[in-house]
Amino acid sequence: MKEKSRPRLKIEKLVYGGLGLGRLDGRTVLVRYSAPGETVEVELLKEKRDYAEGVALKVIEPSPFRREPPCPYYGVCGGCQLQHLAYHAQLDAKRAILLESLERIGKLKDVPYEGEIPSGQEFHYRVRVQFKVKDGKIGFYRWDSKEVVDVNECLLAHRKINELIPALREINKALKDLQEVHVTYSPSADETVLKLYTITYADEKLVESLKESVLPKSVVGVGNYGSVGASSVKRYFIGREHVFMDVGRWRYRVSADSFFQVNYTLWEPFLEEVLRKGGSYRKGLDLHCGVGFFTIPLSVQGNFIEGADANPSAIKDAEYNAKLNRRDNVVFTEATAYRYLKRRAGEIFDLVVLDPPRTGLLKEEVELLIKNKPARIVYISCNPTTLARDLKMLVRGGYELKGVKLIDNFPQTFHVESVSLLELSV
Repeated sequence: MKEKSRPRLKIEKLVYGGLGLGRLDGRTVLVRYSAPGETVEVELLKEKRDYAEGVALKVIEPSPFRREPPCPYYGVCGGCQLQHLAYHAQLDAKRAILLESLERIGKLKDVPYEGEIPSGQEFHYRVRVQFKVKDGKIGFYRWDSKEVVDVNECLLAHRKINELIPALREINKALKDLQEVHVTYSPSADETVLKLYTITYADEKLVESLKESVLPKSVVGVGNYGSVGASSVKRYFIGREHVFMDVGRWRYRVSADSFFQVNYTLWEPFLEEVLRKGGSYRKGLDLHCGVGFFTIPLSVQGNFIEGADANPSAIKDAEYNAKLNRRDNVVFTEATAYRYLKRRAGEIFDLVVLDPPRTGLLKEEVELLIKNKPARIVYISCNPTTLARDLKMLVRGGYELKGVKLIDNFPQTFHVESVSLLELSV
């Protein structure tokens, strides 16, 4: 290897993706596993015209916030990007990334930043995990390939999920073409549902036998699924297809095919923050509502609220959850955000809650929101770059950004979640 390909760089800051930013001959270099303020020796992996990507091979001058990563798989497994940083430094970096995105991409000045809500635990906070299975290995993809890193424990996963790994290895021996195992665990009910993804149809009697003989009694249901492109197809389910999650006074049925917030240590603080920003209203709308995590508690603060989501499983759960929690001023509709907004164009909403995927809102959805002119918008985001882009359009469309709070739902990773409040100013 040429010496030129292993330069020494000073890292200025972290950028979205958990990469350190350094400069080489005036060109930006994004460096994996580095920290702000330190000097590292870098192996360059990709060289583009205006930037390069690399990985820190050696730390020459370490950051005072650098620590020994607790996980033995860190640096190989692609699941975490920030374990080499003390937790308070992770929060500092995420705050800087969020604010810089809002100022640089969103062109927002004097952002009304309200601080951050740290995770209740640095580790073992996830109640939903997707294990990859390949060549007898169970774990997660390497950061640089589709090779599976075999793990005995994931420090992000709830301990009860980690306790399942030996049983999953036994299932992998019995099902020769197992590709993935999706786990949903309820810490409040101590029950789990599994989705086993196989290339071919898995014998139902065999899976039932494995459920009874290999898995603990806390696994209340096991499904067999196949993948068709980016979508999944359910073949069958043995036992119960759902678990129950308790969040404060609220109880939710969560099916294996429905989304639920993964960090159980932040369920209540996250919910309280959205309720605080939502305030009182006459008619509300919760787009991307899932199983009604925010919709149902919000119903207490207004006359009527409707939730919309494109996932039919989530909507069935949401309808069940409205009855379970005895909320009769809530209605749920299966629809994409765009279809729903187009269908309801001209209706008056006082409050709209948004929780879009990482890609953010469609331009057409933002335009429909601006035409609708709800008095308040609460925007829950897991990507500061798409949030900044969308806020820029909403502010130009007549809204004022009143507050932004960072919610650290994903410690040890680059993900930056936040809750923003916008109010109509024209």
